[in-house]
Amino acid sequence: MKDRAETARDDLAFVRALMSESGQVQDSLGQALLAGGACYGIQCLVQAILATGMTVPVLVHLTAGILPTVIFIILITRITIRDRGRSQHSVGTRAINAAFGGGGLAAMTTALIFGWLAYRTQNMGTWLLHPIMICVVQGTVWYIAFAVRRRGLYGLVSAGWFATSLVLAVMLGLGDETLIVPFLLVLAAALLGLMALPGWILMRAGRQAA
Repeated sequence: MKDRAETARDDLAFVRALMSESGQVQDSLGQALLAGGACYGIQCLVQAILATGMTVPVLVHLTAGILPTVIFIILITRITIRDRGRSQHSVGTRAINAAFGGGGLAAMTTALIFGWLAYRTQNMGTWLLHPIMICVVQGTVWYIAFAVRRRGLYGLVSAGWFATSLVLAVMLGLGDETLIVPFLLVLAAALLGLMALPGWILMRAGRQAA
């Protein structure tokens, strides 16, 4: 009969197995975050430049508005197809993946909501509530990841997203149209620093662990 110490070690090993994640999982999640952060971070930088009053053809504005989403959809579809049918992940990994997946669904849904309201009210300020909402959602998702994994990086990223949402809300609340450029620059910094960079870190860690 196993003694209590051995039983406790077995139980601990079982829990760790449930909560562990493979290098491939980190790699895939990191790639998705890197793709999203880079695509939309660069988009915000370009739009900030255009918002300074630079005169460019309408096609440039359309390209800046549509191309990042097209590229991101292609990349995320490729990642999804590549990872389809692979082994089941741990409970912790499924929880984190569900959180990020839910965050993506929330982003798409709120884009439709705020887009429709902005169109109906002809108020650009209504649409600018959407990126603030995205920051709050990202902060929540990263907090869930922190609660599951207890990794300091995840907690810092979560706090960064919440702080960004507050900064953007203050800027939007001032009602000064000239703040659109710094608004976009702050958003770009968040996307690159709090999404693309952590994604790259996860991707690198996953490949080293694989």
